[in-house]
Amino acid sequence: MSRLNVRFLFLTAIFFHPGYFLFAQKNKQVEIVQASSLEGSKINGIEVRRLVGNVIFKQDNTLMYCDSALFYETTNSIDAFGNIRIEGPDAKMYGEILHYDGNTKSSRVNKNVRLTDGKMELTTDAMNYDLNTEIADYSTGGKVVDNENVLTSQRGYYYSKDKMVFFKDNVVLVNPKYIMNSDTLKYNTTSATAFFYGPSTIQSTSKDSAYIYCENGWYNTKTEKSFFSKHAFIQTRENILNGDSILYNRKEGIGRAFKNVMITDTTQKIIINGDYAYINEKTNRSLVTGKTMLTKIFDTDSMYLHADTLYATNDSVTKQKTYFAYKHVRIFKTDLQGKCDSLVYSSKDSTIHFYSDPVLWSNQNQLTADSISLLLAGNKIYSMNLRVNSFISSSEDSLRFNQIKGRDMIGYFNDNNLYKINVNGNGQTIYYLRNNKKQLSGVNRAESSDLIIFIEESKVQKISLLNKPDATLYPIKQIEPQELKLKGFNWLKDKQPRNKEDIFIWK
Repeated sequence: MSRLNVRFLFLTAIFFHPGYFLFAQKNKQVEIVQASSLEGSKINGIEVRRLVGNVIFKQDNTLMYCDSALFYETTNSIDAFGNIRIEGPDAKMYGEILHYDGNTKSSRVNKNVRLTDGKMELTTDAMNYDLNTEIADYSTGGKVVDNENVLTSQRGYYYSKDKMVFFKDNVVLVNPKYIMNSDTLKYNTTSATAFFYGPSTIQSTSKDSAYIYCENGWYNTKTEKSFFSKHAFIQTRENILNGDSILYNRKEGIGRAFKNVMITDTTQKIIINGDYAYINEKTNRSLVTGKTMLTKIFDTDSMYLHADTLYATNDSVTKQKTYFAYKHVRIFKTDLQGKCDSLVYSSKDSTIHFYSDPVLWSNQNQLTADSISLLLAGNKIYSMNLRVNSFISSSEDSLRFNQIKGRDMIGYFNDNNLYKINVNGNGQTIYYLRNNKKQLSGVNRAESSDLIIFIEESKVQKISLLNKPDATLYPIKQIEPQELKLKGFNWLKDKQPRNKEDIFIWK
């Protein structure tokens, strides 16, 4: 083979070797476009071109402007000074001092650094910018201004192609309507959406003083739609909404929470749990479904309530709240249990209303009526109203029952214990007597238009017959137990909730 052919093959192998292309691409020379003056010199034995006045460099589609520069042709690098401007395909950057490596297309800009995509502006003291990836980063503190939003952080990255800014450490987003604080946050300048990746808060600047916390989620500052998760909650002056995930439309005032939902009413000392919650701030209405539970906190105890659906309204004028429970309502409190098909609680008069076949159990007493109301005072039960077909019964043994019947009744409580009952209209009673040995000795059957019954330790101690009394005392063996049941008597002990968990079982 001739020397010429060998040389040709050698050069061809080098030229077409993949590494050659990488080397050639990496070392694409920076071009001098213009300068008012140019001279050559040596600095530390290195050839340097000194350019002064209206200096412009070019590499690929990027132009670099400055007042003066030192161009190291052998290393393909630049040190530039004064009125630095770098114009890339997707962003422009400004500063006072620039070092640029043409082989790696990486730059370092210092002093009064400003980067913009024509809409957003990022400012900092020092910034690195990779023209290959179009990614900029800073670590000396920076600020981004995007329309109404002003974001600051200690560290940050700007992805020019994606129009995304990644903030880290002491991140703050200030908007006229709210202030966001976060450990880690991404911000898309096109959609004006903030993405949270760590403990984050949003504090409203308006009178409603809404406060939001999450550790993951996003907030669109244009549409004011948002999504929060991971220990997320929204707090207002009166309520706190928790959930595994929360969708919130601040503009429309609508929030939706999913799984492990909890709404806390701090003024009424009420907590509502469920699987799904809907809140409308403009109509002051809310709804909770799923495995619902309303907890009313008293001084020394709590009342637990379950229903298929819990619903609440808030009067914006009077600031009074009303809670509604629909279908399969059951309540449990250590000294009071109940069931009905619908229930209403009004904060205006602190009254709980039970409708549709209501039954309450107060210690050993069972109470029924067409409707029942509980009046609360100082977080304690003060009184109870039974309206139409009122009936109170308690068990003496498996066959015998004390009974009180009337048109309407009012029961009074002391430390949540029923101690007196006023019967108004058509009063009838059957109650059993015991001797000193606590053995049943007799039964008293009485009728009177109106009655007053005194109760001690859940037992009838005294009955006062007020109008047209008629009472008869029978020996215990004289009348069979089945004959001593007033019309309408219905013993419902098997339907009584025994504990908090029992309220979820409809009987």
